[in-house]
Amino acid sequence: HQMKTIGREILWNLPHAAAIIMYALFGVVMLVIAWGVYRRVEAYRLGRTERENRFDDLRGRLRDTVRLALGQQRVLDRKFGGLVHLCLFSAFIVLFIVTCLVAVEYDLGLRILDGNFYIVFKLFAETFGAVLLLGVAGALVRRIVFRPPGLTKENDDTLQLLLIGAIGVTGFLIETARIAATHPAIAPISFISNSLAPALFGGMPISEILSAHKALWWTHLLIAFGFLASLPFTKMIHMATGTASVFLRTSRPKGALQPIPNIEEEENPGVAAVTDFSWKQLLSADGCTKCGRCQDECPAFAAEMPLSPRDVVLKTKDQMGLDLYGSLVPSATNVDKATGKRVVPDFVREVLNPGEIWACTTCRACMQACPVMIEHIDMIVDVRRGYVAASKVPDTVKTALRKMGDTGNPWGLPQDDRIAWADGLDVPFAAEKKEFEYLYWVGCAGAYDPRNQKVTRAIVSLLNRAGVSYATLGLEEMCCGESARRMGEEGLFQLGMVEMVKEVFAGYKVKKVITQCPHCFNTFRNEYPQFGVNVEVVHHSVLLRDLIAQGKLSPRKANNVALAFHDSCYLGRHNDIYDAPREALAAIPGVAINEMEKNREEGFCCGAGGGGMWMESPGKRINHLRFGQAMATGANAVGSACPYCLIMFDDAIKYNNLDDSVQAKDIAELVAESL
Repeated sequence: HQMKTIGREILWNLPHAAAIIMYALFGVVMLVIAWGVYRRVEAYRLGRTERENRFDDLRGRLRDTVRLALGQQRVLDRKFGGLVHLCLFSAFIVLFIVTCLVAVEYDLGLRILDGNFYIVFKLFAETFGAVLLLGVAGALVRRIVFRPPGLTKENDDTLQLLLIGAIGVTGFLIETARIAATHPAIAPISFISNSLAPALFGGMPISEILSAHKALWWTHLLIAFGFLASLPFTKMIHMATGTASVFLRTSRPKGALQPIPNIEEEENPGVAAVTDFSWKQLLSADGCTKCGRCQDECPAFAAEMPLSPRDVVLKTKDQMGLDLYGSLVPSATNVDKATGKRVVPDFVREVLNPGEIWACTTCRACMQACPVMIEHIDMIVDVRRGYVAASKVPDTVKTALRKMGDTGNPWGLPQDDRIAWADGLDVPFAAEKKEFEYLYWVGCAGAYDPRNQKVTRAIVSLLNRAGVSYATLGLEEMCCGESARRMGEEGLFQLGMVEMVKEVFAGYKVKKVITQCPHCFNTFRNEYPQFGVNVEVVHHSVLLRDLIAQGKLSPRKANNVALAFHDSCYLGRHNDIYDAPREALAAIPGVAINEMEKNREEGFCCGAGGGGMWMESPGKRINHLRFGQAMATGANAVGSACPYCLIMFDDAIKYNNLDDSVQAKDIAELVAESL
């Protein structure tokens, strides 16, 4: 080989056999990794077949993988934790490239590490070695001293950090010993190792420095290879499974649940055992980083209900039994005292607590926070589907589902009462009005709940005043099935509600729909297209904003109110509508919007979603927590654009005996009052 101008000898100070031993050990490491990966893949394959295409839109999937997995976008939402993770992640990437360059030069005999490139190479290696150790130190401080409440406490995770730290420290010490022995001209480029050399090896005989260098090199190699071999058996596997989870993310709209195709023939519509989850759900559970961000954002957890979305995922992962000894051997097991045999517990009743499954409001805060895009809502609803199929549901759920099936609404009130709200109003009905642009879908809450009937009347008065061409279904309207679906009754939703609505929409050639309920809005916009019902859906907050902008409604009467505006989960996080209701409110003279600390994308649920409207769970009331957040702004009114939220805030106002001083208002009421 031609002599290098600036560079170093690879495997300097090591016997010829060192390379042979290193590659033999590396071969063993790769076999161990391959075995671990094979076991995991076999475990995932025991899950059911996926019900959707996880490989469509490859460009979008690659873009999201780069943005979220490589770019760490969601990880960086948490400033300190995100910075620590970025240090570790970026150092891993750079030091992996550094190692590959050394291997390419040594194995292929290419002269790469020479001249100015070698100087840059050394600078990067030294800098990112320091970044790695900073990341390890920050992670240990965060884990031991300033632990976030959702972060798990596991010695295995701490051990992995210590191993990474040991790799970094021994790497620096090897370079320090080499500099102390050879005094290369470009030693200052290795700014940390060069500064340590006099302190650690100054005055030491050269023979002792060479011996120390050899010992450090072998120690570094064994720790690094041990760490690599452990990857498929520790949390560090999330580097692969977490990235895969992001790549395989659903391409459904955010507000849509996964449908069950051919539900009439489906014998197992839900989850009763861990293997009833799909292979993608098992892979995603295995990709969980245990960061606890989902738990930190969960309103049910904040209300001290039994639910932790993190624990649902981790208990699923535990049941996969991905330890050193077996593939899919449930780790949470009991021993029968009489026989001494191991008894596998009932997954959905003994491992998962039914209380935690029914506490979920499907608000999507967990999914928005998750850095590896685990689909918690689908997992929880799938378990609910299993409960419904086995007729193992709480009495409150059973009652609500029975009412929906018997009367077509969760209130269980007669169909004849559905148009009681229209008494004395000029309301056009579709059966009488042959031509109309919009179908106004009142919804069950707007039709039956006395408080929301006032909102319905306000919306009708605004539509009439603005000259909107619309009609309502009147007695032909029924429940859209949103609550039934989220409580796990997919059959009632698909075969009952969807089929009836589909027939009515087709009969009137409905193309555009106005809804006042975000739950109805989301269902028509994102879920009915799964069953061939495609209509343009507009929420009343968006329509009012547009009518005001077009001059068809002109709010002029001042309403001097300090309003805490609450973002409905199904309007906000599920459908990204945040500006329209605020712009409508901003057009009303005198209205001051007091933003809550948790607003817009970070909004906090009222507790009614996911069937929570019809259930009672142990713990504090989520709506009482949210009302407290509203009052902390100094507001004297709470604004919403959702009938469920309005009911929840009215309840909280009564609970706090503030009926005389605080009001809950829908934006339609506020606009109507200002005309």
